[in-house]
Amino acid sequence: MRHIATIGATDEGTTVQGADIDEAGRRSQIVRAAAAVLGRQGYAETSLKAVAREAKVAPGLLHYYFESKEELLLEVVLVTERQMVADWKAVVDEVDDPLERIVTGLDHAEARCADQPEFFRLLLDLYTVSLSSPALRVRCARLRTHLVDEIEVEVRQVLGRLPAYSLVAPRELAGAILSAIDGIALSGLVVQQPAAAPFHALKVLLLSLVVTAYVTAGQEPPVARLGEMLSRHP
Repeated sequence: MRHIATIGATDEGTTVQGADIDEAGRRSQIVRAAAAVLGRQGYAETSLKAVAREAKVAPGLLHYYFESKEELLLEVVLVTERQMVADWKAVVDEVDDPLERIVTGLDHAEARCADQPEFFRLLLDLYTVSLSSPALRVRCARLRTHLVDEIEVEVRQVLGRLPAYSLVAPRELAGAILSAIDGIALSGLVVQQPAAAPFHALKVLLLSLVVTAYVTAGQEPPVARLGEMLSRHP
């Protein structure tokens, strides 16, 4: 809960100037408060009045910025997701080797599952609510598309440096990776067990594509190195 409550909120790509600073600051204050309350209580037990109390603003001000609790939940998820993507990029961008980037990226995702389980609980809440709201479902689909876009860029960068290209299209692989990470995180909330084992299995599957690339190119795959990488723990 301590992590999700530290987020800030301005629209992505927006420059805030002059009189807009107070407006953006107030919105950010509300979103941070909502993140704190949602992280503690969950979506079902959170009321807009509780968020207003946390933000120290009048309840009517929440309705000025957000039409409903669903809109506020979406904003919290969007802002947190942007920060998580930025953190992930910062970590993998420090790694040049393509194989190390695979392991580093998955280790980072595993750490986020352990450190920010409340985010994935809110993501599940958002997806559940969206099933009965066509407009919200469309926005959730856009969120997922954005995440797949980000992962696809990384997938293409890694695959482009292997001896042969993957048999799986980069976008399909990116979608599968996102689905796997979400599934591991959400199942972890249910079974209340660490995600180390399923993330290790996901590493094996992805590094198997590396072996396939070497074999396709007629080269000897670096099996010993891959084994050493799989033996590590984040």
